[in-house]
Amino acid sequence: MEKRTVVVIDDDPVCTGLLLAILGDEYRVMTANSGDAAIEMFASIRPNLIFVDITMPNINGYQVIKFIKDQPETANIPIVVVSSLVEASDQELALKIGADDYLTKPIMPNDVQKTIDRFLS
Repeated sequence: MEKRTVVVIDDDPVCTGLLLAILGDEYRVMTANSGDAAIEMFASIRPNLIFVDITMPNINGYQVIKFIKDQPETANIPIVVVSSLVEASDQELALKIGADDYLTKPIMPNDVQKTIDRFLS
């Protein structure tokens, strides 16, 4: 059986590394360290799940979410925000523009696993 694809979009190598460690054995994990690189990536791949940080230079996570949800080919892909922004207003905005879940940093492996189970089971 082919592994499902998960994309991690984050400019923080520690967070990216942690998600790779959690997901790497069971899923095909692709990474982008910027919103620009992620948008370019979606021209050729259709992941099963996306993890995205909010605070990135140039194109931030909110803009990435909006881009993904505005494209008919990618609009139904679940998006999970992984961010150090912990204010309720940050979470509300992310969910309003199309994120499906919101995890705060530092991320806990069991929270990531619950999220995976929710969207990929």
